Amino acid sequence: MTPLIRFGLAWLAGIVLARWLNLPWFILVLAALPPLGVLWLYRQNPRARMGAIIAVGFLGGAFRLLFFQPVFSEGDLAFYNDFPTPVTITGVVVDEPDVRDTYINLRLETESLQLKGSTQPMTGLLLVRAPRYPGYFYGDRLSVSGKLETPPVLEDFSYKDYLARFGIYSLVRRPRLELIESNQGNPFWAAMLTFKARAAQTINRILAEPYASLLNGILLGIETGIPKGLYEAFNLTGTSHIIVISGSNISLIAGIFLLLGQKILGKRYTPPLAMAGIIVYTFLVGADAAVSRAAVMGLVWVLAIWVGRPGLALNSLIFSGFVLTLLNPLILWDVGFQLSFVATLGLILLVPPLERGIFGLLQRLLNTEQVGLAMALLSELIIVTLAAQIITGPLIVYHFGRLSLVSLLTNLLILPVQPPIMIVGGLATLAGMIWLPLGVALGWLVWLPLAWSVWMVELTGSLPYALA
Repeated sequence: MTPLIRFGLAWLAGIVLARWLNLPWFILVLAALPPLGVLWLYRQNPRARMGAIIAVGFLGGAFRLLFFQPVFSEGDLAFYNDFPTPVTITGVVVDEPDVRDTYINLRLETESLQLKGSTQPMTGLLLVRAPRYPGYFYGDRLSVSGKLETPPVLEDFSYKDYLARFGIYSLVRRPRLELIESNQGNPFWAAMLTFKARAAQTINRILAEPYASLLNGILLGIETGIPKGLYEAFNLTGTSHIIVISGSNISLIAGIFLLLGQKILGKRYTPPLAMAGIIVYTFLVGADAAVSRAAVMGLVWVLAIWVGRPGLALNSLIFSGFVLTLLNPLILWDVGFQLSFVATLGLILLVPPLERGIFGLLQRLLNTEQVGLAMALLSELIIVTLAAQIITGPLIVYHFGRLSLVSLLTNLLILPVQPPIMIVGGLATLAGMIWLPLGVALGWLVWLPLAWSVWMVELTGSLPYALA
């Protein structure tokens, strides 16, 4: 186990334990003095140095969580939560609107607050739950009037903790909204969202439902249009990872840019192109916790190729966890991040022993040529899927209270057609944005694997005892 892995695991453990124990900061500072002393006095002793590094990593994680906890002053919006009278807040929409069936969530960067006739500068993010119509967009400067609330803690879900992961501590429901001016956002981010919206519209024009919504989810991370019944079928069969952006998407994007880069720029400049492609795609699809973890891993992998030192996959995984929790330690409690992180861990730790075990079994049952062919198929179709299912199963049961008994079968049936969906679907979308008839023609090619995926999910999901 490398020093990076040991330090990273200690860091993550420190974050978790700090949330349980809620230790004061001076205790952590005092506890850090002995390992720092060991690092200085016994830096030539490998064993002592490694023990001190682990201790520093553990205490560093705990310290990071402690100092991530907000302390609100009169210049922070959350300071005025639950004030008895309505307030008027001015702010700019700083993220893509989250459109739901009957309402829309807007994330505002606050600029000022008016209370009892007095207006003062204000900082902080605000979540506004507004009617769907009239629509509001990224970069709109709005005046929001309503009751400023602390996000609620429900019996089985803490909306307060969930929003805190995004730095949001205030909520306004049923507001009175007034548009002050538009186009006040970052030009790059505005261009990305415009491109994403146009791509989604193109997909909706070249494909019928539910295949258009499904492709929007797979390519662009837009899940809101997928019919509830179909979405539930994906959940029931343990295949919802297909319709959320994950490591497979990032890997495919990196592979495409590496391949194109070698053809266009040569090997020397290909890795920077692939890294830029990963970053742009991550921003395009929203950069949530699971996508960010996959993106960091992808960037580390491409960087390792560039400098000629391809590292261990586990190093990349632990490093991605360290970077993301350094930025926001609360990401550890994001379900999407947990499932993505643990699934990747399963691929790293479980695939090799599973391959060895199945290889030994096949050697006893088949001849040498048949063993090679069988292993090539099984590595992609069964072993990888089985490893992910084994390690994420307990998490799924813990968070959602269900376990799909047809998950392995359904994944085996639909995973082989996912790369063609992404590649051909992406080409069809880009072609349709340039010339719609060409996009429609290519849309027929991506319709078949999409239809197969939907059919298999609905078929296996309807089997008796599909869910435990």
